[in-house]
Amino acid sequence: MKKLITILTFFFALLCFAACQKSDTKTTEEKSEYITVHLGMSGDLQTKGTATNNLYGINVYYDPERDGNSNTHYAYGLFDNKEDMSITLLSGYTYKFECTLVKDGKTMLYCGQYGGNSFSGYAKPFQTNSSASTQLSNSFVYGTTYLSGITSGEATVKSISTGYVEQTMPSIQRYYGEIGGYTPVVGGTVVIPLKKTVFAARLIIDKVPEGQLSADCVIDSNSATLLTGLASNKLYDSGAILYSYPDVRACWLNEPTIPTTVNWTFTSSVFNQWNQNGVKNVSFKRNTLTTVTVSCVPDNASGGITLLEEAFGEDNNIYLYLNSDGVIVVGVDPNEEGGDD
Repeated sequence: MKKLITILTFFFALLCFAACQKSDTKTTEEKSEYITVHLGMSGDLQTKGTATNNLYGINVYYDPERDGNSNTHYAYGLFDNKEDMSITLLSGYTYKFECTLVKDGKTMLYCGQYGGNSFSGYAKPFQTNSSASTQLSNSFVYGTTYLSGITSGEATVKSISTGYVEQTMPSIQRYYGEIGGYTPVVGGTVVIPLKKTVFAARLIIDKVPEGQLSADCVIDSNSATLLTGLASNKLYDSGAILYSYPDVRACWLNEPTIPTTVNWTFTSSVFNQWNQNGVKNVSFKRNTLTTVTVSCVPDNASGGITLLEEAFGEDNNIYLYLNSDGVIVVGVDPNEEGGDD
C-alpha cells in the first residue's frame, strides 16, 4: 500500500508539472500582442513624408519559430507616401525589412496591364511572386506573397514607341537597404538605411585633327554596350548617363565595381599607317561618375584615354596615355605631353 501511494504521488506530481508547463506556454502565447510600428528611411536619401513621385517597395519577414531567423514572408507593400508606412506586428517575434526605392518612379516606370493582368500595376522591380505587376496601395498586404524583384536592378520603364521596355541596367535612380533583428515595441519606428545603388558614365571623344575616332564602353559581364560615339574634326560628348546596378542588393552589400571594356578605333584620312585601335579595361563604381575621354594627339595621331572619376564631390584623376606603338604609360597626362587642346 505504501508503494502504491508513492507511485500515485509521483504521477500526480508529473501531471501537475505538465499542467504548469502548458499553463506557462498558454500564458506566453496570451502575452503576445499586436503592435503597430512606423517605418522610416535613412542613408543616402531622406525625403519628406508627403506623397511624391517616388516609389518604395517593401518586404517584411519574421521568425515563426522564434529562433531569430527572420526568413518567412510576413507582408509586402508598395508606397509613394512615407506617412502611410505603418505595419502591425506580433510581439515576441523578430522581423527583417528590405526596401527598394525608385526615385521619380511614377514618372519613369511603366504602369498598366502588364503580363496578362486584368488590372493596371507597376511591373519590375515591383512584381510579386504571384503576379507580374503590383498596384500602388500605400498599405501592407499580409501573407506569403512578396515583391520578388526588389533585389534585382531590372526595371520595366516607359517607352514612347512601344509603351514599355525591360532593361537590365535602366537609367533610373535606384536605392536599396535592409535591416533585421527587429523586435516590435509600442510606439516603435523601424529605420531602414538606404544606399544609392547606381553608377554614372560619360564618354568624350576629342582631339581628332583629321580622320575619324570611334569608341564604345561595353560591360564585360553581359556584353551590354553602355555608350558609343564617333568624332570627326569635332567633339563628341555623350553627357553623364545614370545606370542602376544589375544587382542592387549585391551593390548595397559589397559595392562591387562594374568591369568595363573601352574599345577605340582611329581611321586616318591622310595615311593608313596612322590607323590604329585599342582596348582598355576600366571599372565603374557605385555612386561615382566616371568620364572616359578618348583623344588623338595631332602630330602622330596616337590615341590617349583619360579617366575622370567624380565621387562625393571629390575628383580623382587617372591618366592613361597610349603611344603610337600601343605602349600604355600610366600616370601621364596627355595634355602635358605636347598634345594640342
